[in-house]
Amino acid sequence: MHATVRGLAGLFVVAWVLASVGGCGSGVQPIAGSVGASGTVTLNGQPLEQGMVRFAPQGGKAQPATGQIKGGKFTMLTTASSPGVVIGKYKVSILSNKPFTPPTLAPGTPPDPNAKFEPESFIPKKYNDIKTSDFEVDVTGATTALTFALQGE
Repeated sequence: MHATVRGLAGLFVVAWVLASVGGCGSGVQPIAGSVGASGTVTLNGQPLEQGMVRFAPQGGKAQPATGQIKGGKFTMLTTASSPGVVIGKYKVSILSNKPFTPPTLAPGTPPDPNAKFEPESFIPKKYNDIKTSDFEVDVTGATTALTFALQGE
């Protein structure tokens, strides 16, 4: 019985140490060389309600990054768990699509496997692709002043 109590005590100490170590640094850690980056997106002068900003690196050591737009504001993430962006130059694309609603089919009618569904965009499609968006940023340090002013219907 004495050995069992000692074994349980030892097991408790090991579990406590593992829990303590697991708790250390459990906060979100930025990728080395990254800085905070956030800003606003407007469409015809009004805040874009929802969407996504995407940064595509233009050489160097930069990494792709994304930021979810909510009420015209966004904050960039290099990965799902790393805030900010790596310093560097980026081409920028912006997406803002209406929620997809699948077509209504008559009962017993199978969906067409060859049908292609393209989401309907809230913004002009030119902003969806880095080749046509004309937006570029050079991130040299932390910023909260990135602004993307979209125009069109």
